[in-house]
Amino acid sequence: MLRENGEKWEPIIGLEIHLELDTKSKFFCSCLNQDSSEPNSNVCPICMGHPGVLPVLNKEAIKRAIILGLALKGEIAEKCWFDRKNYFYPDLPKGYQISQYSLPLIKGGCFEIEIGQGVKNILLERIHLEEDTAKLFHTLEGQGNCSLVDFNRAGIPLLEIVTKPIISSPEEAKIFLEELQRVARYLEISNADMEKGQMRCDANVSLRPSGDKKLYPKTEIKNLNSFKAVEHALHYELARQLLLWEKGTPPQTQTTRGWDDKKGITVEQRSKEEVEDYRYFPEPDLPPLNFKNIQKVGINLTQLKKDLPELPRARKLRFMKMYGFDATEAKILTSSKNLAHFTEKVISELRAWLVSLETVEGTEKHIWQKNKKTLVKLVANWLINRILALLKAQETEVIPITPENFSEFIIYVYEKKVSSTIAQKILEKMFYEKKDLDRVVADSKLEQVDDENKLEEVITQVIAENPEIVKSFQSGKYNVIQYLIGQAMKKTKGQAKPELLKKLFEKRLKI
Repeated sequence: MLRENGEKWEPIIGLEIHLELDTKSKFFCSCLNQDSSEPNSNVCPICMGHPGVLPVLNKEAIKRAIILGLALKGEIAEKCWFDRKNYFYPDLPKGYQISQYSLPLIKGGCFEIEIGQGVKNILLERIHLEEDTAKLFHTLEGQGNCSLVDFNRAGIPLLEIVTKPIISSPEEAKIFLEELQRVARYLEISNADMEKGQMRCDANVSLRPSGDKKLYPKTEIKNLNSFKAVEHALHYELARQLLLWEKGTPPQTQTTRGWDDKKGITVEQRSKEEVEDYRYFPEPDLPPLNFKNIQKVGINLTQLKKDLPELPRARKLRFMKMYGFDATEAKILTSSKNLAHFTEKVISELRAWLVSLETVEGTEKHIWQKNKKTLVKLVANWLINRILALLKAQETEVIPITPENFSEFIIYVYEKKVSSTIAQKILEKMFYEKKDLDRVVADSKLEQVDDENKLEEVITQVIAENPEIVKSFQSGKYNVIQYLIGQAMKKTKGQAKPELLKKLFEKRLKI
């Protein structure tokens, strides 16, 4: 950020991301992990904090936390324990939160994100486990003017991922969060939907003179629930703090602010609590975890590391190298694990089809390399431009067409058996009616019209109806033939081959 006085200011941003783990049950009890159920229906004495109850650890939550830690190259603690974090908010039923402070489950870690044409390594401070709080609903004045609390969310296992203050722009913060969401989904530990509160972000932000190594008092912006909100809130807060620096009154203490999305401003809420305010002490009702003792803990770190799937960025780079997708295509096609799997299965089917056509033994690789570029481009175009558009319109991520049927469709288009217009109609019917290609073509009578005698009749009509266009063509304006072809396509309802129509028009008009 450069101002008129020539002094440059450096943004310092760190993120604290809360990620709900989608285990079947809550962290310390057997209540269902379903925040979307009827309010206060998934509760019991344990998650409601009744006196005398004892928590029991959910092993699956621990396991999923470790999977993320391994994927982000963190150091899994050989031994860790839980702490009580004491504070009194209406959304905390016990008056304290079971969290981790002195010995977190995962220390450090790093995560590469793509910034423009380069790559930046975002370093992590820690990843620890804790229980989620309840959810508050504030009614408006005139509608009761009160706050309601839903305890369904209380006790859901939550991961807190803390970055080092290494992020240097709101755009970087947004990219990091988007990529982290993809990783969580690839690992199948959380759906990480920000709009549903499954992934929430607190952003710590401050400014300092460029070149200065000192960290100045930060502002924490709480509970940002969308990628845009994170980006907009950080832009606003950096501009607000810049004005304070320029007035000679930079922030002197840590504060907590909320983001008002409607007004586009941050609003001060309270002074930031310090560690001592929480009065941490080891949770007396939960034993320490020692991961050296596999039999006792029941979690094999070596096996978990071995079973890690390929992550989004690695898969994107492989798609570019192996199949020839460009960077944009590869990023979109690997944006979800299911879509990436679908894409690879389709390409595998196409390769098998091509190889089956080869009669000369030992030349299978050659025929694939010769045709791969065209086929891969067709796959990218039809998946990105049509299938994803249909999925968005239906508000679903489940493709109702099998990879085998979609590969048959790509072959149909590749062999130019239908025009692009008819191909779109066929694909939509396959999508909505959940029928295979042959059935759709037979039922809808959408086969390509390539009978030259039938097309000659259409051409005769088009020529008779457009004498001025024909005259222009015969006087040397050959590009007008596209208009004639378009008229013929309308008459055949898009079922004629444009190439064949062009050939017949040129023959009739003696070019």
